[in-house]
Amino acid sequence: MRSVLLFLFCLALTPAASAQQEFKIGVVSSVSGGFAAAAKDTMDGWKAWEKARGLPGKKIVLEVLDDETNPVSASNAYRRIASDPQVKLVYLFIPSNSVMAVKSLASEFKVPIIAGGAADAIGLPADPWLFKVAPAVRDFMTVFAQYAQKKGYKRVASLNSNDAFGQAEITNLKSLAPKLGLQVVAAETFGVEDTNFNAQLTRIRAAKPDIIYDGGSGRAAILTWRAFQQMGFKQPLVMTQAGIGKAFFEAIGSPAAADGLMTPMQSGVFGGAAAADTQLYSEMEKAIGRAPVYFNTFGFDVGLITGAAVKNSDGSRQGLRDALEKLKDLPAVNGPVSYTPEDHTGQNYRSIVMGKLKDGKPVPAD
Repeated sequence: MRSVLLFLFCLALTPAASAQQEFKIGVVSSVSGGFAAAAKDTMDGWKAWEKARGLPGKKIVLEVLDDETNPVSASNAYRRIASDPQVKLVYLFIPSNSVMAVKSLASEFKVPIIAGGAADAIGLPADPWLFKVAPAVRDFMTVFAQYAQKKGYKRVASLNSNDAFGQAEITNLKSLAPKLGLQVVAAETFGVEDTNFNAQLTRIRAAKPDIIYDGGSGRAAILTWRAFQQMGFKQPLVMTQAGIGKAFFEAIGSPAAADGLMTPMQSGVFGGAAAADTQLYSEMEKAIGRAPVYFNTFGFDVGLITGAAVKNSDGSRQGLRDALEKLKDLPAVNGPVSYTPEDHTGQNYRSIVMGKLKDGKPVPAD
């Protein structure tokens, strides 16, 4: 009888024990809209981390809301998720302008956020509760401008979106150009939902640049790449790494169709000996079951950051926030991650190399 009572007592405790082991993460993701492909690649990379590592002793529970690639929807989705006291951490798998909309709310809700987006203003000045991962735009544009200088190009044209990410790109490029002997001869913009780019490309062609930078991501990356091909541009084309992923290759026919296309890439994309951390890259590749694309590596790194924060904290919102801010040179696929109270950028120029596509795969550019 005593053993039966003990069994029933343990059985009664099981649901509570199980609930204590749950770790709930809220995800605001572009399930639809122009950034949907990049967001899916990011989630696939995160799921590879969950499969390979996860959080030992904890059951991860996700609540995913769609921001529809829209800053207003992103803010509303974040409010809903952050209002749930069970949510310990929030991911933002959304474009820079949507992340910036959420940043204005971060300290109000006081839930730690790990965000995508390369816009400098996401991580600097630092909001106490928001931490970005990828290097800032200034880092990517520095690598691009230095490459143009190295190759002897003088005249640069740029095509950028009119959101926070795109405007940060052109602002940084214009600042860097004169310091490196470059001239920005055309700086065209487009709306993130635009589908026709003929007017902008006609003006770029008339400016006679030596090299062209295309800041399109998601659907815009596919459509602008097609437009460049249809209009017969012969200049070297450099695209933001945010534009190159599985959906991009599928839309243009195959990875090999983009051979020669260049991009400042985080080193984790190259794989093998070129990856920032070859062991982590191999672990990710095995878990994902194929050659990863950039946003897969980003998602995996988000998982690694999560794991470190949980390991070094009591699991509370405040504890996770404090642990994130203390991260210094955390090994990650794309390069080490560091935060300070003043700068929540994460990775930096150390993780970036100018790359190009060859036989459908990224390799360091000549």
